[in-house]
Formats: sequence, structure tokens, C-alpha cells
Amino acid sequence: MKKFLALALAAVMALSGAAFAEPTIEGDYLVATGSATGNYYAFASAMCGILTSKTPATLTVQASGGSTENARMLGSGETEFALIQTDVYSYAQDGVELFAGNPISNFQAITTCYPEMVQIVVRKDAGITSIPDLKGKNVCAGAVGSGYEVAARQILSTYGLTYDDMNVTLADQATAKNGIQDGTFDAMFMCSGFPNNNVVELSLTGKIDVLSLDDEHVAMLLEKCPYYEEFKPEGVREAYGLDHDVTSVAVKSMLVCSDSFSEDEIYALTKCIFENLPELQELNSKAKTYMTLEKALSGIPSNLHPGARRYYEEVGLEIPAHLK
Repeated sequence: MKKFLALALAAVMALSGAAFAEPTIEGDYLVATGSATGNYYAFASAMCGILTSKTPATLTVQASGGSTENARMLGSGETEFALIQTDVYSYAQDGVELFAGNPISNFQAITTCYPEMVQIVVRKDAGITSIPDLKGKNVCAGAVGSGYEVAARQILSTYGLTYDDMNVTLADQATAKNGIQDGTFDAMFMCSGFPNNNVVELSLTGKIDVLSLDDEHVAMLLEKCPYYEEFKPEGVREAYGLDHDVTSVAVKSMLVCSDSFSEDEIYALTKCIFENLPELQELNSKAKTYMTLEKALSGIPSNLHPGARRYYEEVGLEIPAHLK
């Protein structure tokens, strides 16, 4: 009888423990990022190292072509997590711009991470001091199918300009940088965490400048495209060798996941990220400068994962109406 009671008590305790077990995430997953030398890859490497060491899950960083490719990889099931710009996220979910007629909506937001500044780099000897001066110039507007090529069109449109007003080439960041160096291009558009290594390298020649957007056109752009925010990078003079500050706009990089994950799994992952944020900040400069719990929802256009929402509600973060 005593043995039976002891076994019964053990069974009850086991069931009770299972009922109140801390949510967790297990399994092996890929995290799509960007080029192996870029900001996305470095940030994700630091984050994945922490998550892998502190949960039963193993998250492996995957180099990719960036936000647009990452959305398509999520859509096809080639990856379970990704870093994506807020503007590209919005285009994919709505089936517009790069995803016109082919929406991808099987992924959800977890957190924003850090801002990615639209940077318009020009050669000093090209006579370009403002965006209207781009008219008639040789401009690299970004890689084909990239989010920042769309940003170039949107910014130019705000100033009443189109690609027809200049000689436009669509090419990747490395090609654009080389073109600025050898004089093929007078200007290049890019969207990246600040500072960008390619711009830093170009600045060492003392022959480049970075354009600002004026307040009137920033306001016009934000009204038209709410996934942007005004961005004035601190330390831009020192980082890029300039004699002036810069006003531009930025989107946010954000961590997203397949919608196949349960509420408990993403709750556990979100909690792990923010409970270990100081460690992430020590490992990555972008996290140290920009990432906070208070800004976790800033810039997310839609479709917050229920597990992430549960964690934010638990710690008292106000959830914007469009994410409830």
C-alpha cells in the first residue's frame, strides 16, 4: 500500500511539474542573414551563440543575399528564422514592390534589432551637394531586387525625380563602392547599419561626401512610407571624415520566424534574448548602441508572433494597437 501511495504521489508530482514547466524551444534551426562580412551576419552570430548556449535549441547562422532573399527562403521553408528590414517585411506581407502579386505571409515578427540608415554617398568632385543635384549624374541606385533600391526610388520620388532624370545603374554594394572609387559613379544609394565599412573605407581617401535629406522631404517620406524613421547618426563626422552632420531616414532590422512555431517556443526565445541582452550588447556593437527592450516593437509593421507578444505583455511593455 505504501509503495502504491509513493508511486501515485510521484506520478502526481511529475504531472504537476510538467504542467508548470518553463516554456522552452528545442531543435536545430537556420537563421538567414546577409553576406558573411556584413552587419546581419555579425549580429546574428552573436545572438545565435547566446540562444544556443542557453536553450536546448541550436540556431545556425546562414549567409544569404539579404532581406529580400530571406523573405523568400522563409516562404519556401528553407529557413526558420531571418533578419529582415521592416520595409521589405511590409512589402512581402502585402505583396507589393519586390513581391508584387506574390505575397509571403507565413512569417511573424519577434523584435526589431537596430536601425539601418539610407546612405547616399557622392564623390566630392561630382558637384553634388543635395538630392536635386543628382539630376543628370551617374548613380548606382542599389542591387536589383533589393530593399534599398526601392528606398532610392521612394526618396527620389519625394523630390520629384525618377530614374529617367539621371543615368542609373542597378548593382550591388561592392560594385557601387568600386564605381565611386574609379569615377564610374558619381553617387550611390545603400541601406545599412551605421557605420558601414565600405563607406568608412571610401572616406579614407577624403574624396566623398554623404548627402542629407531636408526636414520638409523627410516629413513627406515618413507620411508616405511609415516604416521609415528620421535618423541622425551620432559620430558621423568622425566615422566618415565629414565636416557636417547628416540627416537621413532608416528602416529597422528585425528578427522574424516561421509562423509554424508555437506560442511557448517563441515566448521562450524572446525571453532568452532580452534576459541576456547585456551579453549580446557586449558581443555586438549594433546591439550595444541601439537595442533595448523598450524599442523592441518600434517599427514592426504587423503580425507580431503571439509568443513574443506574451513576453512583452508579461514585462509590462505597451503593445501598439496594430500589433494586438
